Amino acid sequence: MRTLPIPADTQADVFAMCLIGTTEPDLQARLTAITQTLANTGATYQQNATVAALNLIPRVLSVGAVTKPELIGLYEAHLSTTNGAARAVYDRIRNAAPNNRCPLCGVGNVAHCDHHLPKSRYPDLSILPINLVPACHFCNYKKREKYPATAGQQTFHPYFDQHLLAENWVRATLNPGPPPVLVFDTAAPPAWPALDQDRVRRHFDACGLAMTFTTNANDELPIVRDRLKLQAGRGGAQAVQQFLDEERDLHSTRPNSWQYATYRALAADAWFVTGGYLTIP
Repeated sequence: MRTLPIPADTQADVFAMCLIGTTEPDLQARLTAITQTLANTGATYQQNATVAALNLIPRVLSVGAVTKPELIGLYEAHLSTTNGAARAVYDRIRNAAPNNRCPLCGVGNVAHCDHHLPKSRYPDLSILPINLVPACHFCNYKKREKYPATAGQQTFHPYFDQHLLAENWVRATLNPGPPPVLVFDTAAPPAWPALDQDRVRRHFDACGLAMTFTTNANDELPIVRDRLKLQAGRGGAQAVQQFLDEERDLHSTRPNSWQYATYRALAADAWFVTGGYLTIP
């Protein structure tokens, strides 16, 4: 997972672009009539996101005389479409992730703008920039229409939840097999509030991180085996331990990456350090 700065584009900016791009006079008039309502909803979203209370945002079917399909249509016709009036905003948000890395998993390449609260449930948030997050295909697909019915079901929000990445909560466990495999789950610090513990579990499940992390880590194991053989030839188990400790520490700046969890688990396993790595196929 990665944090991101809040988008510089505002809802007012985007809404103005959408109004300009709307050519049907009746729809343009009805949209103009809900300008303040949408502005209020955007302000409430930011306030609630700041205090981890997005579950309190109401789900709606319409706003004033503007229907759900028309609200969603603003996004589809003006943001996500190639020649949309607000497409430049979409591109800025999608391209905001450093090195094109998905902030929801830290593994995949960004391919979409994901609606943090899904537009199918919250059509009035369809064009709200702070509700749009760059995401990879897999995270976008896994999240789909999931929404937080309770506070504990809120997934990690890259713009507002920096505190959830301050400490390690992704855990890897080595199963010796044979063959050895790593499995991933969550283990939030016991001192954390129950709400935050629930939230990281929810995010881990909603984005399918067990599958993503397990696949990447176990694909890495044959490379780890060969590197540890070299270290053992140079200095035995002590050199193996030192190498694993160093790799763990190198990744410690991202304590919830699969890499940190992997090397932390391997470095702490005496069986693995003293030769268990040789059983990796």
